[in-house]
Amino acid sequence: MKFKERIIEALKTYFILVTLITVFLMVVGLLFDKGRTFSYEAFLSPLVYSLIGTVPGLFLYSEKEVKMSGMIIRHIIRITIIEAVVMALVFTSKNIPSERLSVVLSIAFGIAVIYALTVVIEYLFELSQSKQMNRYLEDYQKNNE
Repeated sequence: MKFKERIIEALKTYFILVTLITVFLMVVGLLFDKGRTFSYEAFLSPLVYSLIGTVPGLFLYSEKEVKMSGMIIRHIIRITIIEAVVMALVFTSKNIPSERLSVVLSIAFGIAVIYALTVVIEYLFELSQSKQMNRYLEDYQKNNE
């Protein structure tokens, strides 16, 4: 995959993450901090968290075809890096009540769910693209016979 294609894939992942993280923050906020009022700076957090979720994918990429076990190991490494970075932010942020175990556990669980949903959504996009490419190839073969 060329660098340009990797960037396009990273942007797709980024915008999927922005959407899912925004929904997640709304749900967690409504569950644990209903009365809190946010400033406009709160709109920045999904963008930053999405960037954190996208960057490991840029560095853990290989041109070679990987086996299923290699892909699983890469996903485990990616989710571990993402969880570690976000948990570091959680425990250093003054705005997140990290002293409450339920908040920390919900964030950790939410990261895993968002990661899994992102992988599934990306797979469905790629599946759709491959089906479309196969249809084009079949049409091309029929027209050239």
